[in-house]
Amino acid sequence: MEIKWLKEALFAGMTANAFKLGTVLTFGWFWPRIGGCSVLYRGSSMETINFADILAVAEAQADKISPPSYLPHNSNSVYFYVVRRVNNCGFEEHTLSAAVKISIDANGDIASPQPNSIFEIKAHQRDDDKIQFSWSYWPIEQESEPTCFRVYTDSRTGQIDYENPIATISYTGRRFYVYQTDALPPGTYMFAVRAEDSAGREDSSLALTRIQLRSSKPDAIDILSAEVL
Repeated sequence: MEIKWLKEALFAGMTANAFKLGTVLTFGWFWPRIGGCSVLYRGSSMETINFADILAVAEAQADKISPPSYLPHNSNSVYFYVVRRVNNCGFEEHTLSAAVKISIDANGDIASPQPNSIFEIKAHQRDDDKIQFSWSYWPIEQESEPTCFRVYTDSRTGQIDYENPIATISYTGRRFYVYQTDALPPGTYMFAVRAEDSAGREDSSLALTRIQLRSSKPDAIDILSAEVL
């Protein structure tokens, strides 16, 4: 025998029985609405968002949507949330424009927005007593755009001084950056470069580079004799 609410839901539009159909098919996570709705998804990265698992549903024009309370947010973790709208026929938009990155700090709280960390910094000795750095910066999926980079050093003490940068390099977009120190005494140095945004927030990376500055040069080669062969 045909179930009455199944036929009514398919042919009569948004009715009480249609509501039952939507609730049953999705185990209570989704229901048809005249104006459509907004749905929430999550993943550990943009590439791993599970669009087969709807976490929460809100009105199409709602200004907020909350994940379920049972959903864990582990310390020192990063989560990506995406909101997509679904029309009254059940067709969902395939956009990533309404995406947000959430960083959880060691205390389990939402970390303050900050720029991305520096990517692949390299150091080289130049002019016998100077050190030159080069690094690339990629603003993909960052939480806030940097305005500059701060360069820090340990001055051969073994402890980097993050209170007093030795240089500030302006941020000019996605590219490679280069910085060269003044003349330095020989020894082992540690350096760190951090991005800083307009609010003065730096990325929290602890990455550093270590380099041995040597003042001595290889011995010159003495040509003792030469003959034609």
